[in-house]
Amino acid sequence: MYILTKRKIMENACNNKKYCFDIVFDWEDILAEGLNIDIVARTDAEFRFDERCRKIYQKVHIPFYRVFNLFDNKKKGTAIMFDVSTKRQDGIYNSKKYIPCLIDYFLDEREYYLFLKAYSHNKVILVSSKEVYNYLLTKNCPLNIYHFPLSLPDDFKIPDRVEKKYDLVMFARQNPLLTEYIDQYEKEHPDFILVRRKYENGHYVYYMSSTGEIISIGDTREEYFKLVMSSKIAVYTTPGMDGTRTDANGWNQVTPHFLEEIAGRCHIIARYPKNADTDWYEMNKICKCVESYDEFKYLMDKYRKEEVDYKKYTEFLEKHYTSHRVELLKKILTENNIL
Repeated sequence: MYILTKRKIMENACNNKKYCFDIVFDWEDILAEGLNIDIVARTDAEFRFDERCRKIYQKVHIPFYRVFNLFDNKKKGTAIMFDVSTKRQDGIYNSKKYIPCLIDYFLDEREYYLFLKAYSHNKVILVSSKEVYNYLLTKNCPLNIYHFPLSLPDDFKIPDRVEKKYDLVMFARQNPLLTEYIDQYEKEHPDFILVRRKYENGHYVYYMSSTGEIISIGDTREEYFKLVMSSKIAVYTTPGMDGTRTDANGWNQVTPHFLEEIAGRCHIIARYPKNADTDWYEMNKICKCVESYDEFKYLMDKYRKEEVDYKKYTEFLEKHYTSHRVELLKKILTENNIL
Protein backbone atom coordinates (compact mmCIF):
# COMPACT_ATOMS: atom_id res chain seq x y z
CA MET A 1 0.00 0.00 0.00
CA TYR A 2 1.13 3.56 -0.68
CA ILE A 3 -0.18 7.12 -1.00
CA LEU A 4 -0.26 8.57 -4.52
CA THR A 5 0.46 12.30 -4.44
CA LYS A 6 0.36 15.25 -6.82
CA ARG A 7 3.18 17.14 -5.10
CA LYS A 8 5.64 16.78 -8.00
CA ILE A 9 2.99 17.97 -10.45
CA MET A 10 2.15 20.97 -8.28
CA GLU A 11 5.77 22.16 -8.30
CA ASN A 12 5.08 23.54 -11.77
CA ALA A 13 1.69 25.02 -10.87
CA CYS A 14 0.91 28.62 -9.99
CA ASN A 15 1.43 29.84 -6.42
CA ASN A 16 -2.29 29.86 -5.67
CA LYS A 17 -2.66 26.17 -6.44
CA LYS A 18 0.54 25.28 -4.59
CA TYR A 19 -0.86 26.94 -1.49
CA CYS A 20 -4.20 25.13 -1.80
CA PHE A 21 -2.48 21.75 -1.97
CA ASP A 22 -0.12 22.28 0.98
CA ILE A 23 -2.67 21.02 3.50
CA VAL A 24 -3.28 17.92 1.36
CA PHE A 25 0.43 17.16 1.43
CA ASP A 26 0.42 17.57 5.23
CA TRP A 27 -2.43 15.04 5.45
CA GLU A 28 -0.51 12.63 3.22
CA ASP A 29 2.63 12.89 5.38
CA ILE A 30 0.74 12.15 8.59
CA LEU A 31 -1.30 9.30 7.12
CA ALA A 32 1.81 7.75 5.56
CA GLU A 33 3.65 7.86 8.88
CA GLY A 34 0.68 6.48 10.80
CA LEU A 35 0.13 3.62 8.34
CA ASN A 36 3.87 3.08 7.83
CA ILE A 37 3.58 3.33 4.05
CA ASP A 38 5.38 5.25 1.31
CA ILE A 39 4.34 8.32 -0.61
CA VAL A 40 4.71 7.93 -4.38
CA ALA A 41 4.51 10.91 -6.72
CA ARG A 42 2.26 10.84 -9.76
CA THR A 43 4.20 11.63 -12.92
CA ASP A 44 3.21 14.62 -14.98
CA ALA A 45 2.84 12.36 -18.05
CA GLU A 46 0.45 10.03 -16.20
CA PHE A 47 -1.63 12.92 -14.91
CA ARG A 48 -1.89 14.59 -18.33
CA PHE A 49 -2.72 11.28 -20.00
CA ASP A 50 -5.62 10.78 -17.59
CA GLU A 51 -6.94 14.32 -18.17
CA ARG A 52 -6.72 13.94 -21.95
CA CYS A 53 -8.39 10.52 -22.00
CA ARG A 54 -11.29 11.72 -19.87
CA LYS A 55 -11.85 14.69 -22.19
CA ILE A 56 -11.77 12.43 -25.25
CA TYR A 57 -14.18 10.00 -23.59
CA GLN A 58 -16.69 12.81 -23.09
CA LYS A 59 -16.85 13.30 -26.87
CA VAL A 60 -16.42 9.84 -28.40
CA HIS A 61 -16.92 7.45 -25.44
CA ILE A 62 -13.84 5.40 -26.30
CA PRO A 63 -12.08 4.35 -23.07
CA PHE A 64 -8.44 4.76 -24.15
CA TYR A 65 -7.44 4.95 -20.49
CA ARG A 66 -8.11 1.24 -20.03
CA VAL A 67 -4.83 0.61 -21.89
CA PHE A 68 -3.08 2.21 -18.90
CA ASN A 69 -5.00 -0.05 -16.49
CA LEU A 70 -3.71 -3.18 -18.24
CA PHE A 71 -0.17 -2.24 -17.22
CA ASP A 72 -1.00 -0.44 -13.98
CA ASN A 73 -2.90 -3.37 -12.44
CA LYS A 74 0.25 -5.49 -12.69
CA LYS A 75 1.87 -3.23 -10.09
CA LYS A 76 1.43 -4.50 -6.56
CA GLY A 77 -0.26 -2.56 -3.79
CA THR A 78 -3.27 -0.37 -3.14
CA ALA A 79 -2.96 3.41 -3.50
CA ILE A 80 -4.75 6.04 -1.41
CA MET A 81 -5.22 9.34 -3.22
CA PHE A 82 -6.92 12.66 -2.47
CA ASP A 83 -9.32 13.96 -5.11
CA VAL A 84 -9.57 17.71 -4.53
CA SER A 85 -12.48 17.90 -6.98
CA THR A 86 -14.86 14.98 -7.45
CA LYS A 87 -14.52 13.58 -10.95
CA ARG A 88 -17.33 13.59 -13.48
CA GLN A 89 -15.63 11.28 -15.99
CA ASP A 90 -14.18 7.80 -15.86
CA GLY A 91 -10.38 7.65 -16.00
CA ILE A 92 -7.21 5.71 -15.25
CA TYR A 93 -7.70 5.90 -11.47
CA ASN A 94 -11.12 4.28 -11.59
CA SER A 95 -9.65 0.94 -10.59
CA LYS A 96 -9.91 -1.43 -7.63
CA LYS A 97 -6.32 -0.63 -6.66
CA TYR A 98 -7.08 3.05 -5.94
CA ILE A 99 -8.87 4.44 -2.88
CA PRO A 100 -9.95 8.02 -3.62
CA CYS A 101 -10.72 10.49 -0.84
CA LEU A 102 -13.18 13.06 -2.15
CA ILE A 103 -12.54 16.53 -0.75
CA ASP A 104 -14.97 18.75 -2.67
CA TYR A 105 -18.19 17.15 -3.92
CA PHE A 106 -19.91 20.04 -5.68
CA LEU A 107 -21.85 18.02 -8.24
CA ASP A 108 -25.30 18.97 -9.41
CA GLU A 109 -28.11 16.46 -8.84
CA ARG A 110 -28.08 15.74 -12.58
CA GLU A 111 -24.41 14.74 -12.36
CA TYR A 112 -24.94 11.98 -9.82
CA TYR A 113 -24.87 9.28 -12.51
CA LEU A 114 -21.54 10.70 -13.78
CA PHE A 115 -20.12 10.31 -10.28
CA LEU A 116 -21.22 6.66 -10.22
CA LYS A 117 -19.46 5.98 -13.52
CA ALA A 118 -16.31 7.86 -12.54
CA TYR A 119 -15.77 5.74 -9.39
CA SER A 120 -17.49 2.50 -10.42
CA HIS A 121 -14.38 0.29 -10.13
CA ASN A 122 -12.88 1.71 -6.92
CA LYS A 123 -13.06 -0.81 -4.10
CA VAL A 124 -13.49 1.90 -1.43
CA ILE A 125 -14.43 5.59 -1.76
CA LEU A 126 -13.76 7.96 1.15
CA VAL A 127 -16.20 10.89 1.35
CA SER A 128 -15.07 13.83 3.48
CA SER A 129 -18.44 15.59 3.80
CA LYS A 130 -21.07 14.09 6.12
CA GLU A 131 -23.67 16.09 4.21
CA VAL A 132 -22.64 14.40 0.95
CA TYR A 133 -22.22 11.01 2.61
CA ASN A 134 -25.79 11.10 3.97
CA TYR A 135 -27.06 12.28 0.59
CA LEU A 136 -25.41 9.32 -1.13
CA LEU A 137 -26.94 6.95 1.41
CA THR A 138 -30.41 8.32 0.67
CA LYS A 139 -29.73 7.68 -3.03
CA ASN A 140 -28.93 4.04 -2.20
CA CYS A 141 -25.51 4.65 -3.74
CA PRO A 142 -24.14 1.28 -4.91
CA LEU A 143 -20.51 2.31 -4.30
CA ASN A 144 -18.62 1.27 -1.18
CA ILE A 145 -18.51 4.67 0.53
CA TYR A 146 -17.18 5.68 3.95
CA HIS A 147 -17.25 8.99 5.81
CA PHE A 148 -13.68 10.20 6.25
CA PRO A 149 -13.83 13.81 7.52
CA LEU A 150 -11.28 16.52 6.83
CA SER A 151 -8.87 17.42 9.60
CA LEU A 152 -6.18 19.79 10.83
CA PRO A 153 -2.52 18.74 10.53
CA ASP A 154 -1.02 18.05 13.95
CA ASP A 155 1.59 20.80 13.61
CA PHE A 156 -1.14 23.44 13.96
CA LYS A 157 -1.44 23.30 17.72
CA ILE A 158 -3.05 26.25 19.49
CA PRO A 159 -0.23 28.47 20.81
CA ASP A 160 -0.18 29.33 24.52
CA ARG A 161 0.29 32.98 23.69
CA VAL A 162 -0.07 34.96 20.50
CA GLU A 163 0.19 38.65 19.58
CA LYS A 164 -2.98 39.94 17.97
CA LYS A 165 -2.06 42.87 15.72
CA TYR A 166 -5.34 43.32 13.85
CA ASP A 167 -9.03 43.28 14.67
CA LEU A 168 -9.88 41.32 11.52
CA VAL A 169 -7.90 39.79 8.67
CA MET A 170 -10.02 38.79 5.67
CA PHE A 171 -8.22 35.58 4.78
CA ALA A 172 -9.67 32.61 2.92
CA ARG A 173 -13.01 32.55 1.09
CA GLN A 174 -15.28 35.55 1.69
CA ASN A 175 -19.04 35.44 2.11
CA PRO A 176 -20.74 38.32 0.23
CA LEU A 177 -23.17 39.09 3.06
CA LEU A 178 -20.45 39.12 5.71
CA THR A 179 -18.35 41.32 3.43
CA GLU A 180 -21.21 43.84 3.34
CA TYR A 181 -21.35 43.74 7.13
CA ILE A 182 -17.58 44.30 7.37
CA ASP A 183 -17.74 47.26 5.00
CA GLN A 184 -20.52 48.86 7.02
CA TYR A 185 -18.78 48.20 10.35
CA GLU A 186 -15.55 49.76 9.05
CA LYS A 187 -17.41 52.94 8.05
CA GLU A 188 -18.93 53.22 11.52
CA HIS A 189 -15.71 52.49 13.42
CA PRO A 190 -12.67 54.54 12.32
CA ASP A 191 -10.47 52.73 14.88
CA PHE A 192 -11.26 49.30 13.33
CA ILE A 193 -7.98 47.66 12.23
CA LEU A 194 -8.89 45.70 9.10
CA VAL A 195 -6.67 43.75 6.69
CA ARG A 196 -8.15 42.98 3.29
CA ARG A 197 -7.03 40.56 0.60
CA LYS A 198 -6.77 40.76 -3.18
CA TYR A 199 -5.51 38.34 -5.81
CA GLU A 200 -2.88 39.99 -7.96
CA ASN A 201 -0.38 38.53 -10.46
CA GLY A 202 -0.81 34.99 -9.13
CA HIS A 203 -0.46 35.98 -5.47
CA TYR A 204 -2.71 36.72 -2.53
CA VAL A 205 -1.80 40.20 -1.35
CA TYR A 206 -2.87 41.29 2.15
CA TYR A 207 -3.03 45.01 2.83
CA MET A 208 -4.22 47.50 5.43
CA SER A 209 -7.70 48.64 4.46
CA SER A 210 -7.21 52.16 5.83
CA THR A 211 -3.86 52.89 4.14
CA GLY A 212 -3.34 50.32 1.38
CA GLU A 213 -0.04 49.27 2.96
CA ILE A 214 0.88 45.70 1.98
CA ILE A 215 1.63 43.55 5.02
CA SER A 216 1.99 40.07 3.47
CA ILE A 217 2.10 38.00 0.31
CA GLY A 218 0.34 34.88 1.57
CA ASP A 219 1.72 32.27 -0.83
CA THR A 220 2.61 29.64 1.77
CA ARG A 221 0.72 27.98 4.60
CA GLU A 222 3.29 29.36 7.04
CA GLU A 223 2.61 32.94 5.92
CA TYR A 224 -1.12 32.28 5.89
CA PHE A 225 -1.16 30.88 9.42
CA LYS A 226 0.86 33.84 10.73
CA LEU A 227 -1.94 36.05 9.44
CA VAL A 228 -4.55 33.86 11.11
CA MET A 229 -2.73 34.11 14.44
CA SER A 230 -2.41 37.89 14.10
CA SER A 231 -6.18 38.42 13.83
CA LYS A 232 -8.46 38.81 16.86
CA ILE A 233 -11.52 37.83 14.83
CA ALA A 234 -12.11 35.63 11.78
CA VAL A 235 -15.14 35.37 9.56
CA TYR A 236 -16.06 31.94 8.26
CA THR A 237 -18.54 30.56 5.77
CA THR A 238 -19.38 27.22 4.20
CA PRO A 239 -19.01 27.15 0.39
CA GLY A 240 -22.66 27.14 -0.65
CA MET A 241 -23.87 29.76 1.83
CA ASP A 242 -25.15 33.06 0.37
CA GLY A 243 -23.64 32.26 -3.02
CA THR A 244 -20.09 32.27 -1.64
CA ARG A 245 -19.03 29.74 -4.29
CA THR A 246 -21.36 29.61 -7.26
CA ASP A 247 -19.88 26.27 -8.34
CA ALA A 248 -20.73 24.67 -4.97
CA ASN A 249 -24.30 23.93 -6.12
CA GLY A 250 -25.60 24.54 -2.61
CA TRP A 251 -23.27 22.07 -0.85
CA ASN A 252 -22.08 23.32 2.53
CA GLN A 253 -19.19 21.23 3.71
CA VAL A 254 -17.13 22.43 6.68
CA THR A 255 -13.65 23.23 5.36
CA PRO A 256 -10.30 23.14 7.18
CA HIS A 257 -10.31 26.95 7.36
CA PHE A 258 -12.74 26.61 10.26
CA LEU A 259 -10.27 24.46 12.19
CA GLU A 260 -7.37 26.76 11.27
CA GLU A 261 -9.20 29.77 12.68
CA ILE A 262 -9.71 27.91 15.94
CA ALA A 263 -6.03 26.94 16.01
CA GLY A 264 -5.16 30.61 15.47
CA ARG A 265 -7.13 31.57 18.61
CA CYS A 266 -9.59 33.68 16.63
CA HIS A 267 -13.12 34.54 17.65
CA ILE A 268 -15.29 33.36 14.76
CA ILE A 269 -18.26 35.15 13.22
CA ALA A 270 -19.89 32.82 10.73
CA ARG A 271 -22.56 32.11 8.16
CA TYR A 272 -23.50 28.46 7.72
CA PRO A 273 -26.62 26.27 7.52
CA LYS A 274 -27.58 23.50 9.88
CA ASN A 275 -26.78 20.26 8.06
CA ALA A 276 -25.14 16.89 8.68
CA ASP A 277 -21.62 18.29 8.26
CA THR A 278 -22.01 21.39 10.42
CA ASP A 279 -23.67 19.19 13.06
CA TRP A 280 -20.85 16.62 12.88
CA TYR A 281 -18.26 19.35 13.50
CA GLU A 282 -20.43 20.83 16.29
CA MET A 283 -19.98 24.30 14.85
CA ASN A 284 -22.64 25.73 17.15
CA LYS A 285 -20.29 25.07 20.09
CA ILE A 286 -17.74 27.48 18.62
CA CYS A 287 -19.79 30.04 16.73
CA LYS A 288 -23.39 30.74 15.79
CA CYS A 289 -24.69 31.72 12.38
CA VAL A 290 -25.29 35.48 12.42
CA GLU A 291 -28.61 36.56 10.91
CA SER A 292 -28.36 40.36 10.84
CA TYR A 293 -25.96 43.28 10.82
CA ASP A 294 -26.97 44.22 14.37
CA GLU A 295 -25.96 40.76 15.55
CA PHE A 296 -22.69 41.00 13.60
CA LYS A 297 -21.95 44.41 15.10
CA TYR A 298 -22.65 43.20 18.65
CA LEU A 299 -20.26 40.26 18.25
CA MET A 300 -17.58 42.37 16.59
CA ASP A 301 -17.66 44.90 19.45
CA LYS A 302 -17.54 42.09 21.99
CA TYR A 303 -14.77 40.05 20.36
CA ARG A 304 -12.47 43.02 19.81
CA LYS A 305 -12.15 43.24 23.61
CA GLU A 306 -12.19 39.58 24.71
CA GLU A 307 -9.78 36.65 24.70
CA VAL A 308 -10.97 33.32 23.34
CA ASP A 309 -11.67 30.39 25.64
CA TYR A 310 -8.32 28.60 25.25
CA LYS A 311 -9.44 25.46 27.10
CA LYS A 312 -12.59 25.07 25.00
CA TYR A 313 -10.68 25.59 21.75
CA THR A 314 -7.96 23.12 22.72
CA GLU A 315 -10.42 20.40 23.71
CA PHE A 316 -12.39 20.92 20.51
CA LEU A 317 -9.38 20.60 18.22
CA GLU A 318 -8.11 17.46 19.94
CA LYS A 319 -10.88 15.57 18.13
CA HIS A 320 -9.93 16.89 14.70
CA TYR A 321 -6.20 16.46 14.25
CA THR A 322 -5.11 14.32 11.31
CA SER A 323 -3.40 11.76 13.57
CA HIS A 324 -6.85 10.81 14.88
CA ARG A 325 -8.03 10.18 11.31
CA VAL A 326 -5.27 7.58 10.96
CA GLU A 327 -7.11 5.28 13.34
CA LEU A 328 -10.35 5.74 11.42
CA LEU A 329 -8.61 4.93 8.14
CA LYS A 330 -7.03 1.82 9.65
CA LYS A 331 -10.50 0.63 10.67
CA ILE A 332 -11.90 1.22 7.17
CA LEU A 333 -8.99 -0.56 5.49
CA THR A 334 -9.21 -3.49 7.90
CA GLU A 335 -12.95 -3.90 7.27
CA ASN A 336 -12.21 -4.21 3.56
CA ASN A 337 -9.27 -6.62 3.98
CA ILE A 338 -6.84 -4.06 2.58
CA LEU A 339 -4.64 -3.50 5.61
